[in-house]
Amino acid sequence: MITTVYANHYLLPPEEIKGENLRWVHVTHAGVDRIARPEILKRGIRVSGSAGYSVEALAEHALFFMLSLAYKSAELWDSQRRSAWEKEGREHLRSLCGHTVGIVGLGHIGQALATRCAAMGMRVVGYRRSVGPAPAGVDHMYTADDENGLEKLLGESDYVVLALPLTNASRGLMNARTLAMMKRSAKLINIARGEVVDETALINALKKDEIAGAGLDVFCQEPLPSDSPLWTLPNVLITPHTSAREPDRDERAVALICDNIGRYRAGLVLHNEVSDDDLFTP
Repeated sequence: MITTVYANHYLLPPEEIKGENLRWVHVTHAGVDRIARPEILKRGIRVSGSAGYSVEALAEHALFFMLSLAYKSAELWDSQRRSAWEKEGREHLRSLCGHTVGIVGLGHIGQALATRCAAMGMRVVGYRRSVGPAPAGVDHMYTADDENGLEKLLGESDYVVLALPLTNASRGLMNARTLAMMKRSAKLINIARGEVVDETALINALKKDEIAGAGLDVFCQEPLPSDSPLWTLPNVLITPHTSAREPDRDERAVALICDNIGRYRAGLVLHNEVSDDDLFTP
């Protein structure tokens, strides 16, 4: 007998995944970092996630950050609350059109964001670990096989969007060294996982104006502690790890699971199946 489990990885830690006949765990979230552990795969258990079921909302969320930072929306809201007609300094703002966005991670979300940014007149450069043709909307592609590929992307981007999974390889990807490679006028957007960014290094870079701003939806510790300096930095926009929902999100999630059941029975590779490259060890 083969048992499959439809599991919410926020409720079911790896040490509680038991059963001699357990062969497959499906996670009901896009990220699988909390269950993508070596001890799980060594037991021969296959793990799959739900990446792709909420693509549009997350791509829009990245655009929300980019537009809000570009137009300094926080200042507009503050002026509106004070009934103040303040135009000084806003003549220096620039639209997204004509700027370069660097998307680190070109999975479902990264690809959806690329097409939207291209439609808005942005130049799109991307970075991913696998070699292959550039997805639609991407003007130039870097991969892990390119010498200094990530560094080149960081150096030419006005907006850097992190949309990659959290793995042992991506933990701390944005640190003091890589943040220093960004333009001083650039903004960092993180819709991936908090641990992809060294928060201490990011706070220092923002305080010293080494980068111009950040839009953050995810953090190393959630909820973000009330004493975190990120709350009060004027060039930071924070959302509490949440985004809007598509009207058919649940239907998509169920359809993905049903399709994976068919693939499992047929002995095929599952959609969003975890491999050794996806492992994450806390």
